[in-house]
Amino acid sequence: MADETAPVATVTGLYRGTFSGLEPLTKDTPLTLDEVRRSPIFYELELHPGHEKENLIIDVIYDNMSPLRLQDLMRGTDIPRGVRFWPDWFEIPPYREIRDIDGRRVYPRSPGIHTVRIRTAKRKLGNARDFSPANGGSTSPVFELVIASEAMR
Repeated sequence: MADETAPVATVTGLYRGTFSGLEPLTKDTPLTLDEVRRSPIFYELELHPGHEKENLIIDVIYDNMSPLRLQDLMRGTDIPRGVRFWPDWFEIPPYREIRDIDGRRVYPRSPGIHTVRIRTAKRKLGNARDFSPANGGSTSPVFELVIASEAMR
């Protein structure tokens, strides 16, 4: 039986895809501008025990912008049954300039330190997107990633 107060899933890390597999993405391992243009960022979900049959809704919050809706993950299709950890991916927003939720200008693909938070919850029927704790909602801690300038290479 699932603990009703526990989140359905939490995000435990961010990764870049390499030829040898997934590599942790930290402030000390900057993304190149080419990687930002061509490659997604992978995040790892820890699916909590007791919620094995749940489908998930996921949003990414990049640089304090409005949450961007990611693809819903369906158990048995997108998330295989019996798998506790599962990677999925998102892309850095393809804008040169955009406004965050407070109306400030942000530059999502510019060199420097950027922040990412990912929220998860159970998927309900219909289009309701409820990230409340009552629905198994969870927001990850703030992850920081660095986009390198050409001069940093």
